[in-house]
Amino acid sequence: MRWRRRPRAAAQIVEADAFGPVSAGTALEPRLERIVVALAVYAQQLDDRLHQLERSIASCHDVAGSLPTQDDLLDVRVHSARVAADLARLRIELSAQIDARVHPDPRARRVNALAETILDLSDGWDTRGSDLAASA
Repeated sequence: MRWRRRPRAAAQIVEADAFGPVSAGTALEPRLERIVVALAVYAQQLDDRLHQLERSIASCHDVAGSLPTQDDLLDVRVHSARVAADLARLRIELSAQIDARVHPDPRARRVNALAETILDLSDGWDTRGSDLAASA
């Protein structure tokens, strides 16, 4: 950007203020006024951008506070390990109960076979009172 000075011949006293006379050469030129306005606009844009960045940083801090930490992950892992151990224990207990029902011990099998034999033999006998008198 180039600053141009007015020729010294054009510098003349325009008005006077409390500090003394003001010449036309030191008065604000329209170009200088546009530069000041442009700088003010840029400053306002920078201020707005800074406010946006501050808001985004604040929202990032809010989000970071709600994310899980290492302790949270460790708690989840411990809980899942406990659940897995409980499931394994239940699986073993259920498979033992199923085996007990499907494959009973040899003594229980003999008792069941004897009971079925007694039932088969008793089906052949008549148990009504008139049948007993007829068979005697």
